[in-house]
Amino acid sequence: MKHRHAQSGIALITAMFIVALATMWIASIVWIDHLQKRRVANLLLTDQAVLYAMGGESWAHDILRLDLENGPTDNLTEEWAIPLPPLPVDGGQIEGALEDLQGRFNINNLINPAGQPNPAAIEIFRRLLALLEIDPALVGHVIDWVDPDVDLSFPQGAEDDVYTARIPPYRTGNGPITSISELRAVEGIDSEIYDALSPHVAALPVGTTININTATVEVLAALSDDISLFDAQSIADGRIDAPFDSLEEIRDDVSPQVIPLLSVSTDFFRVNVLVSLGTVRLYMYSLLERDEAGRVGTRLRSFGTD
Repeated sequence: MKHRHAQSGIALITAMFIVALATMWIASIVWIDHLQKRRVANLLLTDQAVLYAMGGESWAHDILRLDLENGPTDNLTEEWAIPLPPLPVDGGQIEGALEDLQGRFNINNLINPAGQPNPAAIEIFRRLLALLEIDPALVGHVIDWVDPDVDLSFPQGAEDDVYTARIPPYRTGNGPITSISELRAVEGIDSEIYDALSPHVAALPVGTTININTATVEVLAALSDDISLFDAQSIADGRIDAPFDSLEEIRDDVSPQVIPLLSVSTDFFRVNVLVSLGTVRLYMYSLLERDEAGRVGTRLRSFGTD
């Protein structure tokens, strides 16, 4: 009798064990199915967000084409400078803004088209660093990063011997940069310096000018030793009601060597688009170029903030 009771107990425990395993197996299948559905839903939302972001880029193309019909100059009172307010879309919203990248100092202008240092641009950058309370010695490090040779700038510079000693090692760029985020790799630029510098610099083709109608106050002040931050703020305030129509209006405030680096119009813009759909938030920025005929093309597109 006791033997039969023992067998019954073992059978009961075995049955309970099998039921527990089956329950766990079913729960696992249900959970995996749930994750798969969430994953597919997120992928679909992401694809939809990308399409909305591309639509935002197309909006920017149209705005810039229409803007050129209103005249050859560009300033912050024009329609392109007004951010696109959040607009409802199916399942979320989209917002965007256009930014004039020629309102910043072009890092690639530190070197001229022949690959040699550009003294006028170097002085502007040196003054900009001083205004931002950044050690001007950084000028040499950035020049060595974008110039085509491996010779150290004097008195401060940084070439391959500095970067190959790091872990992991890497080499100097030795050419124009395509994104200012590349400055993070330059000797002497930490997160704090990058955050202070990034709103005032851009990575554009060599020779691209600074639009004095849209330049930041700090960039305006960096154009000359004779322009203080107070003067630059006055210039920025005045151009709201009376934008510059030509460089003649600033010729007396800067050196003759700086004039070729300036303009009152813009070819390069950045469009920033943020799409929110459900749990998906997608940020995209694109570098747009507009030619004299009004054609607008996308030179670079990236998903992220930098």
